[in-house]
Amino acid sequence: MSTPAPSHPQPLELPAEGAPSALELLVELDRRPEPSESPSLAYGTVTAAAPSLTVALHATERPARRAKSCLVAPEVGDRVLCSVDGATAYVLAVLDGASDTTLVSEGRLTLRATGALELASETLKIQATSAVAAIEQLRVLGRELDATYGGKVNLLAERVEARATTLLQRARQAFRFVEGLDQTRAGAVDVRAESLVSVRGETTIMAARVLAKLDGEQVKIG
Repeated sequence: MSTPAPSHPQPLELPAEGAPSALELLVELDRRPEPSESPSLAYGTVTAAAPSLTVALHATERPARRAKSCLVAPEVGDRVLCSVDGATAYVLAVLDGASDTTLVSEGRLTLRATGALELASETLKIQATSAVAAIEQLRVLGRELDATYGGKVNLLAERVEARATTLLQRARQAFRFVEGLDQTRAGAVDVRAESLVSVRGETTIMAARVLAKLDGEQVKIG
């Protein structure tokens, strides 16, 4: 039998110059903060909504933030569901409160639907500094329309059609500029002016099938 070669002890490896020692590594690990506990859910009551949100949790009032997914603005007295993680509290949802509801978004809010989007209410009020609507086909049905504009109204269309049983227009001044033909067809036409009626044209034709009458204190032709 062959005799095994005697084993020689391995030389002790010293840490490189500048590297932390084992004792220093243990001290460093001891100084590291323990991982925070997972967030917990808790019920709370809103005690203040402005200027900052405050919620009473476990009989203790603490500041809170509204979660991005919670679009309902919490009001004082609302019952809310909160996510609590250490010193941080987020309001996830408003569970109960006043009958009025306000949706709030700090930034841009976009509503998208692959199908139809319907809004139904007894009264609809829209208020904005400016509005832009790009609609390929628009149909409005109603019983009465009352529109008031303090400035100018511009309408540009290829063809405009208006049908009404009675059409009434009032203006201090009215101007019409027609490049082509301006035709009026009516059962009867009554034009009245308090001072002057002027009809001018390169060629003027007035024809009557039964009677043509000119009446005035003075009638001048030519």
